[in-house]
Amino acid sequence: MSDPDGIGRAASDCGDLVEIHLWTSGKSVVRTAFRVEGCGNTLAAAAAAAALAQGRSFGEILGLQPADLLERIAGLPEGARHVADLAVEALRAAVMDAVGNKAEPWKRAYRSRTPT
Repeated sequence: MSDPDGIGRAASDCGDLVEIHLWTSGKSVVRTAFRVEGCGNTLAAAAAAAALAQGRSFGEILGLQPADLLERIAGLPEGARHVADLAVEALRAAVMDAVGNKAEPWKRAYRSRTPT
């Protein structure tokens, strides 16, 4: 499997971590993957973010809001809704990483492979 074109991470104070990987073609996402550290709610939010990104343009992804994820994963407890913010933040960071790597491909080889 080739390295992803974009990687985005977001972490919360409570220890939740969402990492999203994007493979792209032009300015669209053709494949996604994700990794989480946290509870089932964090997993659900990351999965929803990855699914929503699939086949969308960078602009569409950057326009996604946490409410879009909450709608897709109805049933998150009120106290766990911050994970939608994390997933959207990680997704946006992955898009920006992909854009940066397309503009300056050499940087891809130097990006950190360890979670922040």
